[in-house]
Amino acid sequence: MLVRRISKENWLVEVGDEDKKKISCLVNKLKSKIELPNFGEWRSASSEDIWEELLGQFCVIGSARFIEKLQADKVRYDEFLEKMSIEKLSGITSNRTQYIARTLKEYRVTRFHNKNAKRINSCLKNERIVKDGKIVFLDDIKTRKNLDEDQMREILLERLPFFKMKSISDFMITIGAAKDFIAFDTRVVGLLNEHLGLGVELDEIQYDEYLYKAIERKLKDVCSELGIELRLLDRMLFRFSEKSAIEYILENECI
Repeated sequence: MLVRRISKENWLVEVGDEDKKKISCLVNKLKSKIELPNFGEWRSASSEDIWEELLGQFCVIGSARFIEKLQADKVRYDEFLEKMSIEKLSGITSNRTQYIARTLKEYRVTRFHNKNAKRINSCLKNERIVKDGKIVFLDDIKTRKNLDEDQMREILLERLPFFKMKSISDFMITIGAAKDFIAFDTRVVGLLNEHLGLGVELDEIQYDEYLYKAIERKLKDVCSELGIELRLLDRMLFRFSEKSAIEYILENECI
């Protein structure tokens, strides 16, 4: 891959033929192992379901390993969700931040339990996000028939100021609100740097919206050529990065 700044708001991103072959090989080997949410399912999702995914975005700030470990233990994860349900939290009238921090720490679900407790409580106090114990920040969006996913992301970036491009993109993919986004986190950017020669640091992408979108658009074009949605590549890179499957396939089966 080639990434070069043209101007402050303009980046040149190119993906060479060899890199396209690698992506194609990965898609052929792994696409059958990925399940994606039905596009548009967020429109009928319950308030608690949306809250669970939003809560997950707070928990993965810094690292996704903590919540992944908890999710592997279904009993404890269900206990955690019950204690952190929007209904439960909305009913707490005093010392809610402390309660959230204790629960996050008890279940070891995030590296930053105190900071995230404050963020989560701020979210709950914002009536544009949660009102009367229900998620409301998506309500008016559901009525906008011609709103595309790029426009929806811009709205959510404004409404959920705790999150940046990566978190909002990941959230939208998870709830079935985006087909052609990618969540540039440590794992995904690490793989792109190591195997596709991206040559860009994670912080550069996460703090430069123009760079983020330029790389995203180019990968979307590549995926379109392969007949898949970008969200499929995103989930493949993220899911199999920790198991070294990506590295093994690229080094042994994509030659």
